[in-house]
Amino acid sequence: MSKQGLKVLLLFSLLLSVLLPIGARTTFAAPVSISQTGNIVTAANGTITVTYDLSTGKGTFKEGTATLISDFYSDYALDGSSTRYKSTDSASRSASWTTIGTDGYGTNGKQLTIASALASGSTITLRITMYENRSYIISDMTVSKGTAQTINFLEPIAANNLDIGSGSDKRIYTTPYTNNYDFGVAPVNDFGNSQNGDDRPYGTGETWSAFNGKSYWVAAMFDNASKKGVVAGAATTKTWKSMQYLAPASSANGPLTGFAVYNAGGKKSGTSVSSDKFFLGYFADYRVGLETFGQTYAVGEPKLDWSGDVPIGFNTWYAYYTYGTADAMLPMTDYFYSHLKSQGYNYINLDCCYKGVPGQTPVQNMEDFADYVHSKGMKAGTYSAPFAIFDPLTDTVPTTLYTFGDIALKDASGNPIKSYINTYIVDATHPGGQAYLRWIMQTQHIDPGFDYVKLDFIDLGMYEGSFYDSTKNGMQAYRIGMQIMRDTLLAAPQDIYINESIAPLLPSGYAHGRRTGVDTTIGLESYPGIERQALNTAASWWTNGTLYAYNDADMLFPESVIDGFNKVTLNEGTLLSTAIIMGGGHLLIGDNVPFISEDRMKTLFNSDLLNLVKAGKAARPVSMTNFYHKLEHSPTAVYLTAANGDKYIGLSNWDMNNSKPTTVTFSDLGLSSSTTYTLTELYSKTKLGTYSGSYSRTLKPGESIIVRVSPQSSTWPLAATNLASGKTATASSTWSAQTGYEASKLTDGSQATRWSGESGTANNEWVEVDFGSSTSVNRVVVNEHAYGSQNFQIDTYTLQYWNGSSYVNLTKGFTIGDRRVFDFPTVNTSKIRLYINKARFIPSINEIEAYNVSGNTGFIIDQDNSNTSYSAYSDIRAGIQRMQTFSITQSSLPRLDVYLYESYVNKVPEDNLYLDIVQLDANNNPAQKLFSASLNPNNIPGAATPYAVYPRLTGLDTTKKYGLILRSPQTIDDSSTNNKYGFAYNDSNPYAGGFERLSTNGGASWTTENGGTRDLIFTIYK
Repeated sequence: MSKQGLKVLLLFSLLLSVLLPIGARTTFAAPVSISQTGNIVTAANGTITVTYDLSTGKGTFKEGTATLISDFYSDYALDGSSTRYKSTDSASRSASWTTIGTDGYGTNGKQLTIASALASGSTITLRITMYENRSYIISDMTVSKGTAQTINFLEPIAANNLDIGSGSDKRIYTTPYTNNYDFGVAPVNDFGNSQNGDDRPYGTGETWSAFNGKSYWVAAMFDNASKKGVVAGAATTKTWKSMQYLAPASSANGPLTGFAVYNAGGKKSGTSVSSDKFFLGYFADYRVGLETFGQTYAVGEPKLDWSGDVPIGFNTWYAYYTYGTADAMLPMTDYFYSHLKSQGYNYINLDCCYKGVPGQTPVQNMEDFADYVHSKGMKAGTYSAPFAIFDPLTDTVPTTLYTFGDIALKDASGNPIKSYINTYIVDATHPGGQAYLRWIMQTQHIDPGFDYVKLDFIDLGMYEGSFYDSTKNGMQAYRIGMQIMRDTLLAAPQDIYINESIAPLLPSGYAHGRRTGVDTTIGLESYPGIERQALNTAASWWTNGTLYAYNDADMLFPESVIDGFNKVTLNEGTLLSTAIIMGGGHLLIGDNVPFISEDRMKTLFNSDLLNLVKAGKAARPVSMTNFYHKLEHSPTAVYLTAANGDKYIGLSNWDMNNSKPTTVTFSDLGLSSSTTYTLTELYSKTKLGTYSGSYSRTLKPGESIIVRVSPQSSTWPLAATNLASGKTATASSTWSAQTGYEASKLTDGSQATRWSGESGTANNEWVEVDFGSSTSVNRVVVNEHAYGSQNFQIDTYTLQYWNGSSYVNLTKGFTIGDRRVFDFPTVNTSKIRLYINKARFIPSINEIEAYNVSGNTGFIIDQDNSNTSYSAYSDIRAGIQRMQTFSITQSSLPRLDVYLYESYVNKVPEDNLYLDIVQLDANNNPAQKLFSASLNPNNIPGAATPYAVYPRLTGLDTTKKYGLILRSPQTIDDSSTNNKYGFAYNDSNPYAGGFERLSTNGGASWTTENGGTRDLIFTIYK
């Protein structure tokens, strides 16, 4: 071959590689050919063949020689009638075709048009477009008639069958109406159940019942073994809601007995009514097919690109719910600025119901908040539910002469429609509704200076009803409203990241990001909320970078401090972390960060995990499970490819009670089966070893890890050895009714066995591990038994080590859970002990592990008066504040435990509980606030309990005195100590380094009580 010829070939290959989407065939496809022989019309491109019989009004869809759909037809329905008018009805049919050329869908396209002039008077026109380098077709239809018709159903392709050829594990993949509902997978012959979600009027409950076969936006039939499959969905959603219908096979791995792509939702009138476009394709890997579908949809409606950094930061909702005050959020901003901004956490976002500063207007509060966040060099975010009407219908819409009753969506009788969140709905076709949407965007988001907007419950905008503009339906009204909001936000002087919360998957061009699932706190059937979020995140990986710049797997709460005793365990938090980190480049912490324990904070500080988030990629499942429809667990393995070619695998065992043997074959990740790779684990920052071909591991119950597979070597260390393995363990008591619950089970290396205390025991139990000789230890891991349902019993505890003559307290705390990791400066000891101060039932522990990890450190007790008896009192409210003065032995204050409770009787306090650390003057009065954090009133225990707070203060002056202040200024003073925040105290001077003080005027002045012998109960760490 000549050099010139080689250059031409290389240039052509390069051009083709640019035009081909991810996963498209790289062989040179045949040109599209369309021909007619008699009544048979054939369109083919070397991969896909469509034949149509003009004598019957039916067609066939093939890949190669395999028939995927036979005898498909087109049909429509008139509003108010159940009759279907079909292309197979008595008709005169004709075919024509034209050249489309090269466009965003492909090269050298041709369009086949089939016109069926029905004897009933209307004409069904089916259009099928095919490209030479695509394994899919684009199809749509038009119904025309000399007189106007009102149509509510258009079905371009429908058949009583769909198949993908041979397969040993055929399944369906379905997509929900909105992310209030769930993606699902099921065997082709057993569709299982669903919520069958749709527009939900107020007061209408959800039912878990047989799946009705309706998928929204996109669906697939695939073989989970070979991965081949058919993907069908909406190529555009300009006018209609887009659905797919699937009917189950009569036997395992058989063909579906029904299939269709169709438009419905509302109605359209005219002499010519058209459907939107549809996508129908066959792929050797259905996952490539879904990715290609996303890319193809973006041709007709490009995703909204984002040129800024991946949003990483904080959101108020799960930490505070409706208690987000300026007194809480400004110190949270300070905390992120001091400890997390340098890691890449740049967004501090308000969610619903920000209270700000009492007495100020909502707009002033938002402006002040945004200004404060910006003063720290960070970005501020906010929230609205713009399609929901929260105002009385008689009130006037801002900037208009209309009332909210005027702009409310009505039913056919003219009555305002209530949504499932008990609000009325903005009719975006109404000029007043449009003005209202602009006003919200401008007044609540742009003018205060926000950089991030969370749009919630925007699914309300798609409700069907009787619109002000009677020519519009729900989809069109939704698009009008979304376009107004998007364009208004994009016109702002600042760049604003637009994120959709509760929303439909499509249309997608109105926001940079979208939530993959419903709120993570909302479970379903056997799924806890975190697994429900994970399965939706895994199922929708393909929307990341195609439909949206980034997927939003909701907020990360490593501990869920707000849940008190029932907080998220370390295993649960890690499972959620893996789902979010691998979920598509959006990480907002939805937890009360200053109260998160050290073992959870390690995830937030882990730069390797954050780099995955910053890359903005979503991980695809290695293999599907029958999640949602059949209630199987979320996929075990998901993976993504880094820019340098390294693979990252998220491995998660969603079975919290049983281990799971897992093997990942490297060829399934697109890697060589013969190359030797180095595997490292990101959470622990340890090296797993070198492997070729595959990696196998038995995941512990609830275990989740992220593995990097790289051809490059690693300097990370191997995992440390468990020093407690096989060592002698003893306990204060042992369950005696049966054998098998002895203390020796604590160190047998099995999560399937456990020690249990004796019947009737709870408090003041202990277990200890004897190493047999002095051993260096700086990490202890405790795995509490879950009683089969994440039902843990240990309330408060003390971890101790033996110094040769007595036990020394290392740390104390509240709750253990399925896995608790305690890191501390290295101690040399022969024994460690876990003392269970208080439990709610018989304590039981699966395993205790001990390690000496190179370079490991942590916090240990420095000063502690909690070993004494104490009383409790609850009067923190309004102007009443309590302060404990203290001194420090070193220049840092990493952690402090304070014994708190809530005297709940019939309501929670009206304000958060605020904890301030101040530097004192010579008279022991506050001189400078150094730190502040706050606790939401929900789920604070009813008895004094050690709450750990992590000020992480450094550079302190050891010659100064300091104070811890407890306050709740907006909690009503009703002269009662019920429903108030309380504290533990002792009047016998248990702490020599300070004393308790009282303020009754909001901190303006302070008095020392009980002659200076009263102390609050607390623990200081170093």
